Amino acid sequence: MFSFFYTEKIANYVLENNELYQEIEKEKDNYEIASVNAEIDGKNIIPGLNGRVVDVKDSYYNMKDIEIFNSYYLMYDTTYPKVSLNSNVDKIIKQGNSLKRSVSFILEYDPDIVSFFTSNNYPASVVVDIDDFSQDCQLEQLNGETAKFDDLDALLSKYGTNSNVCYVSNGNLDICKKNSKYLVETDKIINNSTIIDIKNNIESGDIYYVNKNTDTKSIQLIINSIIYKDLEIVEISDLISEDYVD
Repeated sequence: MFSFFYTEKIANYVLENNELYQEIEKEKDNYEIASVNAEIDGKNIIPGLNGRVVDVKDSYYNMKDIEIFNSYYLMYDTTYPKVSLNSNVDKIIKQGNSLKRSVSFILEYDPDIVSFFTSNNYPASVVVDIDDFSQDCQLEQLNGETAKFDDLDALLSKYGTNSNVCYVSNGNLDICKKNSKYLVETDKIINNSTIIDIKNNIESGDIYYVNKNTDTKSIQLIINSIIYKDLEIVEISDLISEDYVD
């Protein structure tokens, strides 16, 4: 055991004095990202963000053959926030983390609005019941059932579209909590009478709920403003994910 320990110590000494290894050690701070804690306010939560740190030894072995520093070959380990959404799934998400520079649309089921988002390749998440569910739907589908919650959840899982997100409405809070779903709710409701107010107050992290029968031309005005602000439109599961951002 002493011989093994001694040999390993010598190997580490040689490695740590290698020129490439030292350069990786010197540069690593420029590529690491600190984790961000989730923010909790009563029953509500804003998701945090994971971080990343450079694994110097693995990065060295990944660059060893090229013998020069190249950030493309850096290897990372994920770091996690002390306060995390995953440890507080009973809290309600009313906003995504603004550092993601993203927003999300959640749609009340309406075939015309679903078609609008699909045909324009705009990401969105649509609340469906078991009759509205479609295995061919190109949008992310959220479980909007209460009476047949488990049946719809099984369908969502079977076809690989179960985001495990519930939009809180219609008395579904208890069943969503029971099934450990991520809980989402918003007061940013898009309909034909709120277009101007929503359009003029767009912020990173926003979650928009689109009422059925909303004029798609009005929705496009909001989307144009989102694009103008250089924000990305993502599915709700991506917005609330704590994966780090570059």
